[in-house]
Amino acid sequence: MKKFTINFLAIAMFFLMGTYVMAQTQYEITFQVDMTEADPFDPATDDVYISGNFAGWATPGSDITYKMEPLEVGSMIYTLTATIDSCELLYKYFRIIDGAATWDNGEWNGDPNRKVYITETATLENVWANKPYDITFNVDMTNADPYDPTTDSIYIGGSLANGWAVPGTISAYMMHKSDTIANTYTITLLLYKGDYQFKFFRCIDNVPSFDNGEWEGDPNREVTTDTIAAVFNYNWGVNAGIFDTKKPFSYTMYPNPVTTSLNLFNISDATQIDVYDITGKLVRTLQLELVQDISIDVGELQSGVYIVSVFNNTGVQTTKFVKN
Repeated sequence: MKKFTINFLAIAMFFLMGTYVMAQTQYEITFQVDMTEADPFDPATDDVYISGNFAGWATPGSDITYKMEPLEVGSMIYTLTATIDSCELLYKYFRIIDGAATWDNGEWNGDPNRKVYITETATLENVWANKPYDITFNVDMTNADPYDPTTDSIYIGGSLANGWAVPGTISAYMMHKSDTIANTYTITLLLYKGDYQFKFFRCIDNVPSFDNGEWEGDPNREVTTDTIAAVFNYNWGVNAGIFDTKKPFSYTMYPNPVTTSLNLFNISDATQIDVYDITGKLVRTLQLELVQDISIDVGELQSGVYIVSVFNNTGVQTTKFVKN
């Protein structure tokens, strides 16, 4: 009886494990890397391999399964398609010279690896040695209303987050409370040089949704990243790209462009004035009471485009100015 029970449990575990394996979601992932600007690279002597966690980090050149082929005869775009479980995919491309297996001829030495989160069938189009960099996003939740830190998680969503994956579906895009900046959530992503659109979202009780973004609909925030690490600071619900068409800017502002002092006139109904840089970072704030005109010192601000927001009892009016 004891022996039968053990065998039965073993068989049951086998089928359960088999069911689990069969339940894994797999996707066809096509890798493409453009070798046009790779230097050195000689298609007569060099092969292109891919290695990564999906390949058990096999030494490049040691397993022909991971040898890439030209997209067509004479093409400098090399390609390979693999079936991969849903996962955090890490990978990098390598040159193999005269068939000698080695780690020595990767796109760059050391970290980071390329990284993407597999959630669907996809084609990953890369350029040799186009290295991603750490880009940090901070969002200040001080003025977020509603917001409850006991029930809400903060996510970043956009073209920089797996092509607008629903906030809450990929935990890697959940932001974490900053250890150094009060009321601020932060996340660092590996991003390539380019232009991205995004917004911040609240996920209530961990329910994935687009419903609780900073604002409904367009516009999205926009950011351009270069080949350097960078930090971008934002305030929840404040976007330099938003202009309230229902409330055209009715106050008088002079001069624009400005060098030292920005003057606003006829602001007797205003309760507060905020000045933001182009990333949405608050750089000046003034509380007002029964003031007709005001002069704001902007002399120490760096040259660039800024946003002035005038708050009154009916809402906020926003416009741009240029600091020379």
